[in-house]
Amino acid sequence: MSSLNGKVIVITGGAGGIGETTARMAYEQGASVVITDREAGPVEAIAESLGERAVGLAVDVSRREDNERMVAAALERFGRLDGVFLNAGIEGEVGPFDSRSDSAWEKVFAVNVHGVRFGVEAALPALRKAGGGSVVITSSVAGVRGASGLSPYVSSKHAVVGMMRCLAAELGPEGIRVNTLNPGPVDNRMMRSIEDQANPGHGEEVHQAFVARVPLGRYVTNAECAGMAVFLFSDLASGCNGNTYLVDGGYCAQ
Repeated sequence: MSSLNGKVIVITGGAGGIGETTARMAYEQGASVVITDREAGPVEAIAESLGERAVGLAVDVSRREDNERMVAAALERFGRLDGVFLNAGIEGEVGPFDSRSDSAWEKVFAVNVHGVRFGVEAALPALRKAGGGSVVITSSVAGVRGASGLSPYVSSKHAVVGMMRCLAAELGPEGIRVNTLNPGPVDNRMMRSIEDQANPGHGEEVHQAFVARVPLGRYVTNAECAGMAVFLFSDLASGCNGNTYLVDGGYCAQ
């Protein structure tokens, strides 16, 4: 198993399924973690349950100053920064393209795209000072293919794949690796929301339709996604830069 001994990692969206599981897995492998989400209570509780190498912090990733504050917290508490997991994201509203309001688009892009941009901007000085590091951005299978009724979300997830590729080319010479984690349908809250919005009152039918498209015959788990994120932060992934890492049970294979 990969080791993160001595590494300091900031995680956004840390109260969600993938974020919390990644924080716990990274901590178990020796990392110090700053776990952030919009509300302080859940991430503070997670940090307390882990131990002294964990900090919970309220952060709104759509605000540049909040991203700067979370990096400052990592430096103040642990003295360095080796990686950022830019995982915070929202699914937005499900519905036809021409029924999505300006505010619906803006809300999704504020978190899913600009939140990533602000996170990278805030982390760069510290990663450079550390001599390099790893940036992992949560995209989705929606970042490599389309999906009816999810235009704002899908567009945002394509956008961060493009951003990742630009950053990987630009920052690679400095020893800063940038990749995306692209989960398929995951057994967590976000997929329940998408299922229920896609066909109100018949979410289970939508669930089964998704499952039928996955060769493994099931949704992937938070732990399977977290395992890929933790690998990308480890030295075992030292040659991994500029790529999309699908954890989708084969969803995109057909």
